[in-house]
Amino acid sequence: MDEKGLISQAKQGNEQAFAQLYELFFDKIFKFIFFRINDKEAAEDLTEEVFIKAWTKISDVNEESFGGWLYQIAKNKVIDHYRQRKATVNIEDIANILETDYDLPQQTDALFDSKLLIELIRELPPDQQIIIKLKFIEDLDNSEISELISKSEGSIRVTQHRAITRLQELYKKKRGQNNTNPPTN
Repeated sequence: MDEKGLISQAKQGNEQAFAQLYELFFDKIFKFIFFRINDKEAAEDLTEEVFIKAWTKISDVNEESFGGWLYQIAKNKVIDHYRQRKATVNIEDIANILETDYDLPQQTDALFDSKLLIELIRELPPDQQIIIKLKFIEDLDNSEISELISKSEGSIRVTQHRAITRLQELYKKKRGQNNTNPPTN
């Protein structure tokens, strides 16, 4: 059964269909939360809370926007998490969560370029960092990003284009400064 069919079945109370949706989306939602709070146990708890809320509110969702709806619930859970910790959340706080190391390839050249890319992403303005992370690290499409950060898809495309152009400029500049090949084994 396809995703829309599973959503339709889940809306009718089919727990097995919802369990399949849970399997489809758990890793993405967990990663989304984890990269914002940098605490594995809390991220697991919040991810479970997202799916509990999704199950209780499944009848309210439009089949076309289920993924974006889940991300919106997750975003709200992250905000609640920070509020409970008496922290304030703003776009710069979210952007600073780039401090997490990602699972990078072990090949030296790829590792060199991956670390450089993460470093370069940190040099982008916060709005560009977020869009690049959501698009390429969390693999969201522009409509999901639009729904999540409350900007139009056109604005997402423009910001994404500017970010990629800036990353290319920064990459050429950094590689030119180093003017060395990455180490080899």
